[in-house]
Amino acid sequence: MSALKRLSAIVLSLCLLAAVFSPALAEETAGGDEVTRSDFTLSLLAHADGFPNDGAAHYADWEAFLSKLSLEGVIDVQRFLTNVSRVYFDGGLCVNGENVLPFVYDGYHSYRYVRADALRGDSIHFQMHNFFEFMLKGYYFMGLPTQLIALPLYPEASYYIGTSYYQPIADAVAGEGDRTVSYADLYELCETLDLIVNDDWDYERAYFYFTSMLIDLGASDMALQKLGYLEDWLAFMDPEEMGLFITDDGTSQTYTLGGTQVFTHTRDASGERFSLCLPDPDGYELTVSYENTGAEIHGSLAITLEGAERLTLNVDVDGLPVDGALAAQGTATIALGGECFSEPPTPVAFAYRYSRDAAELPYAMTLEVDWLHPQTQKPALTLAYQADMELLPASTMVERTYDNQNDFFHLNESFMEEYKQLYLPTLALSTVPVLVEMPAGVISDIMGFLYETGFLAFLGIE
Repeated sequence: MSALKRLSAIVLSLCLLAAVFSPALAEETAGGDEVTRSDFTLSLLAHADGFPNDGAAHYADWEAFLSKLSLEGVIDVQRFLTNVSRVYFDGGLCVNGENVLPFVYDGYHSYRYVRADALRGDSIHFQMHNFFEFMLKGYYFMGLPTQLIALPLYPEASYYIGTSYYQPIADAVAGEGDRTVSYADLYELCETLDLIVNDDWDYERAYFYFTSMLIDLGASDMALQKLGYLEDWLAFMDPEEMGLFITDDGTSQTYTLGGTQVFTHTRDASGERFSLCLPDPDGYELTVSYENTGAEIHGSLAITLEGAERLTLNVDVDGLPVDGALAAQGTATIALGGECFSEPPTPVAFAYRYSRDAAELPYAMTLEVDWLHPQTQKPALTLAYQADMELLPASTMVERTYDNQNDFFHLNESFMEEYKQLYLPTLALSTVPVLVEMPAGVISDIMGFLYETGFLAFLGIE
């Protein structure tokens, strides 16, 4: 189980690193409503010689099997990564270049639809407001990091949470030159931000987002409690109710609250930097630092309790394309630490290569990200993406009609039985072209995983 959980975490990290290059995958345009079309191929490749000879899996069989698989098709993207994004994909899973599992994916706002021959031509509806709650079930009942994998699979949720906090704060501190935000205005701001957690009874978006992010660290309830009563933190930071003092020299801004320098931001010829320091009345202190030189990104986060490091996170990326460069290659590392881990996690290291054949759309681009195994320091997994990309008018996106409006994420015993009766025969038939290419070692690893996690029992076919 531990090896499979580590592999899941690696795939998650590959997705997170790919997100760093997301503007390359679907460029945001000035108008925001234009459609970026990508005719693409996406592959996940294994390299047996990159894994240690530990017998944890049949690595050679996985290398042979994954080399035959790819996701191919055409994807249209509009307002990429925002909570009102549109995505339409028409393609499928290919074996040796042949589309054996064709499907259509249509997503807009919080609605997702999948239509496939394997589903008898029917469409399945997914309401993403229920996605994190659904993915937490894998963590609760199977001990899998499904709640963490959910975060990069639904980036619009991060956009929603980020803008929900950022926009009110940005509006409250807006201005130029030295200025002050009164304590009364700060108190009103805290009450507004409290509502993100406390006033979303229909969807509980912040609750499930922060629970998915922090539950494995045992910190989700505490974080939500603090985020729901920010005026208590304000009273601790500024007991004399002096307000927030902002100094601005045109290059750097410094924010001081109650004698504590809580935030600094600098933008100059060398790049952009900021630092954040937020102590609280319980003895915790959150510190964040970020630096972007254009070619490199360095970020760190630390949560301390009375001086002891409870959680640390460091992210470093180098070799990024600068000054309109059409190609780049570099490395990235993600390292976690702190007393909240019984054993310090092994840092995750990557190598990447990126290129495109023109500075502006249309162009062809490639992105390859290697996970470097910590024992061998060789590429063990590679996420490879190639696409021909172009910009199309907003009218490219059209509304489509779908037949099934039952939310898959409300899956229960009766829904499960209905889906099994309707789709299990056609799904099983559709997977035959994949299964015939699957080596025995891969079948053995998958069945062992399904049995060990209890997934076979969940499906009622154990």
